[in-house]
Amino acid sequence: MRTTDTPAAQRLETAALAWCRAQDLLPRGTTVIAACSGGADSMALLLFLLRGRQALGITVAAAHVDHGIRGAAAHADAAFVADFCRRNGVPFFLYDAMAAGVDIPASPGEDWARRLRYGFLDELAVREKALIATAHTATDQAETLLLRMARGTGVHGLAGIPPRRGPYVRPFLCLTRADTEAYCAALGQAFVTDASNLDTAYARNRVRQQALPALCAVNPEAVAAMGRLAGQLRTLDDWLQAQAQALLDAAGTPQGWQRETLLAAPPPVLEAALCRILAKHGHPQQRYVQLLQTALQTGHGAVQLHRDCALCVRGGFLQERFALPAPPPAAPPQPALPGQYALPGGHRLTLTVLPAQKYEKFIKNGAKCKKGLTCCADYAKISKNALLRTRLPGDRFRPAGGAGHKTLKKYLNERRVPPAQRALLPLLADGHEVLWLWGAGFAEGLAPGPQTAEVLLAECCLDEPPQ
Repeated sequence: MRTTDTPAAQRLETAALAWCRAQDLLPRGTTVIAACSGGADSMALLLFLLRGRQALGITVAAAHVDHGIRGAAAHADAAFVADFCRRNGVPFFLYDAMAAGVDIPASPGEDWARRLRYGFLDELAVREKALIATAHTATDQAETLLLRMARGTGVHGLAGIPPRRGPYVRPFLCLTRADTEAYCAALGQAFVTDASNLDTAYARNRVRQQALPALCAVNPEAVAAMGRLAGQLRTLDDWLQAQAQALLDAAGTPQGWQRETLLAAPPPVLEAALCRILAKHGHPQQRYVQLLQTALQTGHGAVQLHRDCALCVRGGFLQERFALPAPPPAAPPQPALPGQYALPGGHRLTLTVLPAQKYEKFIKNGAKCKKGLTCCADYAKISKNALLRTRLPGDRFRPAGGAGHKTLKKYLNERRVPPAQRALLPLLADGHEVLWLWGAGFAEGLAPGPQTAEVLLAECCLDEPPQ
């Protein structure tokens, strides 16, 4: 602080510095990038960081995101922040969505803009090895709590905006929006006003303009009171989350989480544990928690989270069930001619015709195929109408050394070939007579003999073993 500073500026800087030190938000030696829209909150934050950088021992930069949804007004805001940074020697990072070729929706909402903004800031934090300071205030905290309460939330949601999350720090959570405006006024710092902040089409703006003033009329300290509540619930949530993880660790087995262990936990801990499981799949909503609690109580039931995942209670366990991905379509039937074939499912097949002399040499040197030589057949016994295809209803197969024919379905059942693999298994067939089958070789009666002039060799491999 400077001796010429007003008492108001000194008071607010002292409060913010104390908050940052108490929360250990700005470790010495770090680079801190202020996310700066140009509004009062973010300009006050950038100014505070610049004025306190020597005392804090930090390097300061700024970043701005032009979402591409407010036209000339947004470009003017970006230019305002860029000009401030240029005049004050602050490194500046600008993300222009339109220049970056982002597909901007016709009616972009708050969530879309937030995802775009944080996507850029996440990348920036990693690239610059920096912390990202956002200008969230106690007023934002109060608005967030009211919105979450209205939409339905639990202890975790009521913990509000944390002082720190990953690379993000909030040095102004101890100040109100009125404080940041007063700070800018005290130091003569101009700022821009985003007209969209007055648009009551946005839920947060309705809370800001209607709900929060009504509460402050009841209690002028309502914002501070909600901030204290969020802090208390954050402490409680930290404890609950630790207990929930300990419960999941204790109940966890290769078969899933033990139902009895889960039900023995206090209800708040169980609820927090179920929320942790659901959060992995992006579905921590209360209705899913209630459905899982009912399934655990009754000992059976399932909650379908999305097409490929369900949480099931069966056999004394809570289990995650994932659907197998749909197999690729089978290749169309094609003549079984000599050559190389890359087939769906990672199957690679090479059909080679060997003269009798080379076949004799192959017998001596081809150790990988010596067991029964089921990879070899008398080429003259292979029908010229043979097709390379996958199974069809009515297919029959007589495995080498077998006593007789059986349906291909029965043979695969006996061999315990997983159903998911059967649809793509390559085979050679003459009509419904299977001449060669992947993994089984050529059928009985096709092996080369003394009179064989040419031998058909079938060599096969998988790019990746089937899962």
